[in-house]
Amino acid sequence: MYRIAVILFCAFEFSFGKNILILSGVPSPSHSIWIRPLATALAADGHNVTVVSPDIEKKPPVNLTYVHLETLYSEMYNTSQRDNLQFFEMADEGPLKMLSFLDEFTIIMCKASIRSVGFKHLMDYPKDFKFDLFMSDYMIGPCLASLLMYRFGSPPYIPVAPYNALATSAPLIGSYAYSASIPNHSFDVPLKMSFLERVQNFFYDSYEELRKDTYLYPETDAIIRSVFPNAPSARELQSNIKLLFINNNPLIQYKEPMMPNVIPVGGMQIRPPKPLPDDLNRIVSKAKNGFILFSLGSNARSDLLGPDRIRCVMTAMKAFPQFQFLWKFESDESKLPMAVPENVFIRAWMPQNDLLGHPNIKLFMTHSGLLSTQEAIWNGVPILGFPLFADQFRNINYCSSIGVAQRQSIQRCNAQELIETIRELTGNPSYNAKMKRLSQLVQDQPETPLQRAVWWVNWVLRNPDVSVLQSSVMQMGWMQKYLIDVFLFIVLSTVLIALLIIIFSMKVIKQLGKSSTKQKRQ
Repeated sequence: MYRIAVILFCAFEFSFGKNILILSGVPSPSHSIWIRPLATALAADGHNVTVVSPDIEKKPPVNLTYVHLETLYSEMYNTSQRDNLQFFEMADEGPLKMLSFLDEFTIIMCKASIRSVGFKHLMDYPKDFKFDLFMSDYMIGPCLASLLMYRFGSPPYIPVAPYNALATSAPLIGSYAYSASIPNHSFDVPLKMSFLERVQNFFYDSYEELRKDTYLYPETDAIIRSVFPNAPSARELQSNIKLLFINNNPLIQYKEPMMPNVIPVGGMQIRPPKPLPDDLNRIVSKAKNGFILFSLGSNARSDLLGPDRIRCVMTAMKAFPQFQFLWKFESDESKLPMAVPENVFIRAWMPQNDLLGHPNIKLFMTHSGLLSTQEAIWNGVPILGFPLFADQFRNINYCSSIGVAQRQSIQRCNAQELIETIRELTGNPSYNAKMKRLSQLVQDQPETPLQRAVWWVNWVLRNPDVSVLQSSVMQMGWMQKYLIDVFLFIVLSTVLIALLIIIFSMKVIKQLGKSSTKQKRQ
């Protein structure tokens, strides 16, 4: 079937548009959820789109083909790797461990991808087959992306990320880490950092960037050579970058300058709400005082919280009989440590975007993932955040700082504290008013983020030879980029000059002392 699809692509390339390859290699549903609207829109625009992903659509639309990386979820959850994915314990791990884990995870996933049937299908494409554009979620690292770029002749490249931390794109486009003003994406501190926190932040930012040079890229190059012995390095293969799409909107996150080839498409996944399933529609329509949605996202399962935490959450929900609670809970009621309160409805899956767009919603209790945070802001729903790892800390910290959210710990759940926080968020009208105003600002754009992304993709397809937006920073080393060599030169020069002055002064004093002694003798 794959070969038939390739032949059809070759035969109808000019009548159906360009051939676009998209790698969505992170085994996390949220990453696929973010990039899927772009793939669908490009296919609707007439392009032949091939998506390589561990998450696939069973019935994709016309012009859209999926290549399944079927080994990735198995590698995550059916091997020893599962021990590293204890999401409810990750919040207590330090930034160094998290940053190291992210790099190591990308190498593990690359090796798993190579073993997949989907990867073998791609390698079996005709040797002279070309893609006109390659896009990849760069959060999966440079390894698999570099292999595909080499296999298909280094087409123009657009890295993309459903992430809002610009510093993570440093190896690709030379983005800066603003250690004095922007917390590292794995560092749980407020925007206004103390001196000691800024010292730590500089260390974490430097560690993240240097680890790419000392671990990630050397490991990547070794894997590339094991598949393609004559291939250049990953950095060389990535040099054909035209633009970078990032899930970023300066209105709802820390402010930092962008490189000229960065296109912010924050909230690209958000669509107009659709009608709710019958069971949910009946429940939320009957909620006279409104309803509250609780979801921990696509990775952290609520049914793995443990009996004490589940009991804590349900106790807090039971304390608000005036509100209907909807809880995305992945198991049935038989596995619960207590009876489900009358005002609580559990369901293994919730249409989150559609529920957030419903007029009866009052509050969103969330793990503070970026997509969830953006969808809540877009729809004007105040947030109660339970961050677990990575960017979730910065997301909820920012929202709390501007008065549209509160933060609690799900790891150390305290029912009374949770009750007080829910009461504050639902009883104080300032949270709702500020979030509604923020929603208006975010929606006030000349085009939707998805329309922006599609336009820029077509711009690259129209101008595949243009590289003028690339920064010269890519030709600099880490020490040059952050002027470390200049600071070292200034410090060493100052120390040397000071030493020379001291030595000269001591000689002058010594000489004057000798002259004074000689005069006294005379």
